[in-house]
Amino acid sequence: MKKYLLIGIIGTVALVVVAKKTNVCSYASTLISHVEKEADKSIPTKFEIERIRHEIASLDGDISQMIRPIAEYKAEIQRTRLEVTTGQKTIDEKKAKLLVHFEKVEGNPKVVVCNSNPVPLEKFKAELHRQTEIVKTQELNLKTQRQVLEAKEKSLKATQDQLAKVVSKKREYEARLAELEALDQSLQVARIASDIKIDASRATQIEDALRKLEDKLRADGAELDLRQNGGGANINLFEQEPAPLDLQASRNYLEGNDANGKVANNK
Repeated sequence: MKKYLLIGIIGTVALVVVAKKTNVCSYASTLISHVEKEADKSIPTKFEIERIRHEIASLDGDISQMIRPIAEYKAEIQRTRLEVTTGQKTIDEKKAKLLVHFEKVEGNPKVVVCNSNPVPLEKFKAELHRQTEIVKTQELNLKTQRQVLEAKEKSLKATQDQLAKVVSKKREYEARLAELEALDQSLQVARIASDIKIDASRATQIEDALRKLEDKLRADGAELDLRQNGGGANINLFEQEPAPLDLQASRNYLEGNDANGKVANNK
């Protein structure tokens, strides 16, 4: 009985310890996550932009490391392609020559002249067969070499495509970073503008001062005009009013008529 009781107590203690450890782990993980988020927020935007720009620039090293192997692989493919072309040409030439020699055995002559030397027919046929087998072997090797060349060309294309993707991604990252940097600058300008506070009472005082100065300058101008021109206060009692204009008399004069309506004598 005591044994079972002791086992029960140990089990209870173990459950409590596990529960506490579980809570501690939960609190710790939550704290770490919170600290990471706060750390991200505390990083200055300009510093983060420069860090990302440095990472983008590091892609140049990756691109440079890819270029050299690709160039070497491309040179190897060009060499293999030349070997395949040359090998095919050699095989074609050998086939053509062998066909010419096969024409010599038509009719089963006892002796065949080869390079100005008489050769027994059977020996000549054996040599033709041997040379034909050599050409077959060369053609099989060339076929294998051509298959290897095709595999290399596919591999080269895949590698070049991968390089193009890296270069394209680098340009994309540069464009996105430039946009984000421009956005950050606009936000900084907006933040500066929002931080500027204009005192309403001070603005009211400025407007009132401007209005008073404007009224004073207008009054100074009016006073100066009154002092210089009298403002209409000086009246000349002996000045006669001007006679009304007689346009008809002027016209008569221009037409050569006198004041009584007679035509002037030009003689």
